[in-house]
Amino acid sequence: MSDRQKALAISTLLWELTFALERYVRLPETDLPTIERGTSPSAAASILRTHWQIPDGPVKHLVATAESHGVVVATRPVSEVESVDAFAVTIVERPIVITTPRRSANVFRHRFSIAHELGHLLLHAESPEQSAAIEREADQFAAAFLTPAVAMEAALPQRLDLAALDRIGRTWGVSPHSLVRRMVELRRVTESSARRAFQRLAISNDLAADPTNSYPGEVPSLLKRAAELAGDHGVTVPALAEALRLPPALVRDLLGNEDSRPVLRLVNG
Repeated sequence: MSDRQKALAISTLLWELTFALERYVRLPETDLPTIERGTSPSAAASILRTHWQIPDGPVKHLVATAESHGVVVATRPVSEVESVDAFAVTIVERPIVITTPRRSANVFRHRFSIAHELGHLLLHAESPEQSAAIEREADQFAAAFLTPAVAMEAALPQRLDLAALDRIGRTWGVSPHSLVRRMVELRRVTESSARRAFQRLAISNDLAADPTNSYPGEVPSLLKRAAELAGDHGVTVPALAEALRLPPALVRDLLGNEDSRPVLRLVNG
């Protein structure tokens, strides 16, 4: 089984869990605009911002915003989909977006990946094709959605200033790398200057400085909160597991619940 097939299998499990929860809890209805074929990524991003009534400026709490519009978001272990960092699919009108810790461990990459997958859902829902061109379109959508060109014209410096880009990135919830790429697109810097900037960023990158805690609303919570609400009305995780014919531990895992049981460790000798 290919990793994309594995990702689809996990998405199907998440859909089945979502469907089971909908018997007891009214979840947000799917609310994605219809994008006409041939629409540019930047135009599609603008349409989604308008449709979701996102005001001019940074998109705050991207995952929570997507979930409030009926998109199921989940982070799954790399071991399940080794070569797929993120994946999106619509199953029976319910959009599902999956990321792995390779993306979610850094909040900026996580947000860009979620926006990238929203781009796939809107632009490529009818296309089974996988290509570099399609991935570029999804990247262009993500950049335009998170950092609209008009706003960036005013916000970005006229020349490369990595300290300034770091400050701007923390305001907009995107990485300095993304903003350097945006400056290339706006023709404020050349490709060669951007490459030098990427090299400097690679040297100075401090993973421990990732301000994840400064971005609430980026951890998926839709299914977990739905299960908690169902539990308040007597529908337990074991009951959900029995209905789905899945192990309760797997259902808790799909919900994003950590296993609180103590770990038995055996030492030889």
